[in-house]
Amino acid sequence: MKTSAIAARGLLFLLGACATVRPPADPPLGFIEDGFPSSGTCRTEWPAHLPDVFPRGAFALTLLPWLEAEFNDAREQEIMRCWCSGMLRALKEGPLLPLAPGVEVYRFTWIPSSRESLVIRIENLGPVHSLHVKVSGMEEGTLTVDRRILLTPTQWQAVRQHLEAARFWSMDRFFTPRSVAYLDGARWLFEGGREGRYRMLSIHSPDPEGPARPIHDLGAFLVELSGVTLASGRLY
Repeated sequence: MKTSAIAARGLLFLLGACATVRPPADPPLGFIEDGFPSSGTCRTEWPAHLPDVFPRGAFALTLLPWLEAEFNDAREQEIMRCWCSGMLRALKEGPLLPLAPGVEVYRFTWIPSSRESLVIRIENLGPVHSLHVKVSGMEEGTLTVDRRILLTPTQWQAVRQHLEAARFWSMDRFFTPRSVAYLDGARWLFEGGREGRYRMLSIHSPDPEGPARPIHDLGAFLVELSGVTLASGRLY
């Protein structure tokens, strides 16, 4: 992943850093608004009809490694929604919406430019806390890992602490885009649902040394909790 010079980063930090970024009024932005049902079937970018996994507007905003915000037009949103839906369907995952009553659920999907993809889904239903992890295989539609484990109350609280540190439910301030080209990396998707609300964050390889560090730490903690060893050796 290509990054800017250290001096440029320092200048960006000194210049004030974050700004409140307001989304377009339509379509609604799944990241900072309540969730909307899946809109139907992806038809334009795939040869076959592919059921949606993500709600309408979920990809209106994309974040870059230093929390720079980029808005996507309608075509870009459709491409990302259909492509990421295809990746999750390959991991044998479906939509989080509609939310079951009383359930709190989070899902982390890691889609690198090469190697395997990974998804970790954590659910809380009353006194039961569980983690389900899946890793894609070399052949399409296969999984090398597909297991579910129970979490202790202490582990569940640790998940919530990492979510709070990452400001998953409250983040609304981001850096303005810079003239930096990111040529490699991975797509990180974080989804959450609780009390009838849904939120999705899409970020490209959050920088562990920058303002996106709590987001990177959240993903790394979930992988550690799952017990999975990545072929790449690390998240990037």
